[in-house]
Amino acid sequence: MYREVTKDFLKTIPLFSGLSEEEFGALEKIVKLRTFGKGEILHYEKDRSDELYYLCQGLIKVYKVDRFDNEVFMYNLFKETLISEITDFERIGCFANAEFVTDSEVLAIDLAGFREIYMQSPALMLQLLREFAKKSKMLQCIINREIVFDGTAKVAFMLINDLSSFNRLKKQEIAYMLNIQPETLSRILNKLTRNGLIAVEGGDTVIADEAALREIFE
Repeated sequence: MYREVTKDFLKTIPLFSGLSEEEFGALEKIVKLRTFGKGEILHYEKDRSDELYYLCQGLIKVYKVDRFDNEVFMYNLFKETLISEITDFERIGCFANAEFVTDSEVLAIDLAGFREIYMQSPALMLQLLREFAKKSKMLQCIINREIVFDGTAKVAFMLINDLSSFNRLKKQEIAYMLNIQPETLSRILNKLTRNGLIAVEGGDTVIADEAALREIFE
């Protein structure tokens, strides 16, 4: 379902920070708000789109499927994040599947109209560059996780960088995100606990020795 948006709403979106009244007026004509339910698919790998997507509220899981039809987790996208991959500033490419983990709200932006605005707006171009930098950092994390890190390093990295998600998610979900087996995750956590690097307090994992935990992946 699409809903029209107002300039006042667009002014609350970080991507549009610093734009002029005239630019907000132009954006208002090419942007709509779309709602999605948990489990819905925004796009599949290799899809093409003439709209740019920006996540206002919610959570998206980005994943690929291997030749054995197994899901390979890539990363999560949180609110106030550009979803779409702009491959060459002309087309929207979808290099992976994007599935909503929670009920979410997404801005759908007409790409052709948006191009006319950002090509004339240094403020908007700067915000886009920041979004590209975030995507680059995500790619670096994927490379480390899948090529450089072993199972223990993957777990240690998540504990240091995203402890809140680690404590919120089920162990099976964590194993899926790290692309390791649940049994492997259990063995790693038991080892880290025995070595005094982590502990469990009130049902949550806490870091007992941050320096030693960092040494595993740095």
